[in-house]
Parts: sequence; structure tokens; C-alpha cells
Amino acid sequence: GMLRPLFSFLLKIEERSQHPLDCLHKTMAFSVLPQYDSALFETIHQAPTFLPFHENDESVRIIVFVAASITLFQLIMLQIVKAQLSKKNDEKSTSTAAWKASYQITNLVVNLTLGCLGIYYNLVLIPRGEEIRSKILGYEHVKLFALGQIGYQIWALPVGFFFVGETTSMLIHHVAVICVGSVSAFLSCGFRYFTPYFYGFIEISSVPLSVMNSFKNNPGWIKSYPEIYSSVRLIFGISFLLVRVVFWTPIFWDFFSLASMLLLSSENPVTK
Repeated sequence: GMLRPLFSFLLKIEERSQHPLDCLHKTMAFSVLPQYDSALFETIHQAPTFLPFHENDESVRIIVFVAASITLFQLIMLQIVKAQLSKKNDEKSTSTAAWKASYQITNLVVNLTLGCLGIYYNLVLIPRGEEIRSKILGYEHVKLFALGQIGYQIWALPVGFFFVGETTSMLIHHVAVICVGSVSAFLSCGFRYFTPYFYGFIEISSVPLSVMNSFKNNPGWIKSYPEIYSSVRLIFGISFLLVRVVFWTPIFWDFFSLASMLLLSSENPVTK
């Protein structure tokens, strides 16, 4: 019963006379996969690897501007927080606490900005049912989401490593986002159609996370404001479930299916 679709899938993959992507699409009858068009993907593969040089040069400048702007904001927050904490603590503990607090404030502001922009673009400006070619090659006008994320992570990486003591997994996360964001920022096949959600909308769930982390770094707050802390945790849980699971899943499969088709239809012998 339940294994029959799997056996059917495996049998169809073995039919060498058919394209494996056609087999995949026919087998997944419920399918969230778009229809594979070999002629369309052949034209997509003819696009240059990188976006025009002048566009990528401008993108680098924007990334530097974003990283510098976030750095300036965080340094201002650092001085404000230091001035407040120095009245209660010694210099060493004040410096450490101020770096963490200013880092969390900056994360909250950046995530809120990206999240709100992502919500607006997804609900108002990004059309549903866009053609495949535009999803893969187009939407250069929303490249700002990728550039913003790269600049944000370039700021977060050294600050997290040298001043905040972030975990290894978070440092790897920063590097990974820079690498993934660079694909959308600099390559022709950048899948920029999906970036307002993956680089923007999704960050809205990080806003309550930043607040929750602030509570964790200040245990006294949890004792003084237990109801607020519980509410923040609840809001984070709900927002994470909705944004990173419920809404995310169909969008991810749309992206994943197109990326798989692009990879498997390429002339790279590794994929054959």
C-alpha cells in the first residue's frame, strides 16, 4: 500500500529512455514540482555565469555600505549601553555586557527591518505563479535582500567571534549565509524571486528571539518580568513555526525543485 508509490518511482527512474526529471514529475502526482521543460532549461543554461561586471561592482559597494552602516549603528548603541551600565558595574563586566547588549539590539533592528521589508515584498510586490525563467534568472530589483544579508553577516562574523563569544555553529551560519547570499547577489541563476522570503520575511521570527536572548543574558529580568518573558517565548515559538515551517515548506519545495532541475539538466559530468 504505502510502499507502492516508492516502488513505482524507483521503476520509472530505471527507464533510461526517459529523462529522469520527467520521471520524477510524473511519479509525484500530488506534485508541488513545476513542469520540467528541457528546451526552457537549455536556454537558461546559455545565460552567462555572472551578472554584468558593472552590476556586481555596484553590489560590492552596497554590501560595504550596509556593513559599515550596521557597524556604525552598533558602535553608537555600544556607547549608549556602556554609559548606562558603568553606573552599576566595574569596567570589565560593563564592557562585556555592553558588547552583548549592543549586538542584540543591532540584531533586533536589522532583523525587524529585513522581516518587515520581506513581508511587504511577499504580500504586495511578488506575484504568485511567476514563470520559471524569471524565478531563476530574473528579479534583479530584489537583489537588495541578498546584499543586505551579506553586509549583515560580514558585520556579525568578526563581532560575534572577537567580542561576543558566539558559538561555532553560529559563526558557521554567518559564513554559510555569505556564501548562499553571494549566489543570489552575483550569479545570473540567482533564484532572486525567492530572496524576499528566504532573506527577508523569515527574519521576522528572529525579532522575538533577540528579545528572548536578552532575557537569558539578564536573569534578573526573568525574575522581575516572568509574564513578559513567557509571552516572548510563546510569540517566538508561534512565529518560528509559521514562518520557518508552515509558510516556508511550499516555498522551499518550489525553489528546491527548480534548483534540482537546473542542476540535473546541466552539462556538468558530475550530475550525469
